[in-house]
Amino acid sequence: MKDLDSKAWRAFHKIGTSLLPHLGRQVSNHSGISGAEYVVLVALSELPVPSVNLNRLATGLGWEISRMSHQVSRMDEAGLVKKTKNLEDSRCFDVSITAKGRKIAEAAIPLQSKEINHCFSQVLTQAQMKSLIEISEAISNHMKENHPLNKKVEK
Repeated sequence: MKDLDSKAWRAFHKIGTSLLPHLGRQVSNHSGISGAEYVVLVALSELPVPSVNLNRLATGLGWEISRMSHQVSRMDEAGLVKKTKNLEDSRCFDVSITAKGRKIAEAAIPLQSKEINHCFSQVLTQAQMKSLIEISEAISNHMKENHPLNKKVEK
C-alpha cells in the first residue's frame, strides 16, 4: 500500500512541476503577462459586478491575502487592475479590472484555452476527466475542512 501511496503522490506532483509551469510560460509567451496575472485577470473579467474585495478575491482563488495584496499592487502599478479603498471599511481594498487588463485577458483566454486543451483535455478520456474531478474535489474538500487557508496557527 505504501508503494501505491508513493506512486500516486509522485504522479500528482509531476503534474504540478511540469504542466502548471508550462502553462505559465505559455501565457507569458503569448500575452506578456505572468501566470499569476492571468489568473487574477480572468477571475476579475468573469465577475458579475465591477469590483470585488481583495480578501474575497484571495479566498476565491485559494491564495493567501498577503500574496494577493502584493500581486494586486504590482498589477495596479502596471495598469492591469485598479485598487481602491473599500467605502465601508477603509482598512480593505476593492479590486477591478481596467480596460487594459480586460483587453489582455480577452486576448489571452482563447490562446490559453487552446494550450490547456492540447496539454490536458486532448490527453485525457472523458472517464479520466471525471475521475480527476472527483479526486480534486475530494482533496479540496479535505483541505477546506481540515486545513483552511486563513486558519490561525496556535502556538
